[in-house]
Amino acid sequence: VYSSFIFLKLNEKFRHLVSNEKIAAKQEFENMIAGCQERVFLRTYFTTGLKKRCDLLFWRMSDNLDYLQEICAKTFSTGIGKYMETTHSYLGVHQLSETANRKDMELGFVPKNTFGVYKYMLIHPLIKSQTWYEMSPYERDNLKKEREAVLARYGNINENFFTSYGIDDQDMIVSRETKSLEDLI
Repeated sequence: VYSSFIFLKLNEKFRHLVSNEKIAAKQEFENMIAGCQERVFLRTYFTTGLKKRCDLLFWRMSDNLDYLQEICAKTFSTGIGKYMETTHSYLGVHQLSETANRKDMELGFVPKNTFGVYKYMLIHPLIKSQTWYEMSPYERDNLKKEREAVLARYGNINENFFTSYGIDDQDMIVSRETKSLEDLI
């Protein structure tokens, strides 16, 4: 399942539009988003004041990369999307378990209650250093177990990994979602 995380900044030009133009642009954009809801998992996060140079995060998932690209193109050519600028973009692949049951899926490809469950999310692009590759498998396993122990203390954190190696600059993307911003801190 392909996952796209796009951080967006609203261009100053939008703020200079008259009220009716803003309303029309927002409605056109909402209609475009509604039209793709049946084939794309979508969550939006308001980041103004939390993330420098960024107002919104769009998290999209699909089992079809071509369709994700098509929706992205529509995002920037429709309504308010014409006034959005990408500040960061991350692409990764989430490997679903072999035992995933199709009846327990949203949209046919996303396990229910796995993604986008909580209000707050931290995105962490990860590039493995040379030190990681120099470690023995035993040392790597110990580090993974230590991370799991820390996460276990915070039962409300949902963590997912998205492999990016070969399709984006980072090796992977780690997403952590929770009900409370304090838990992420």
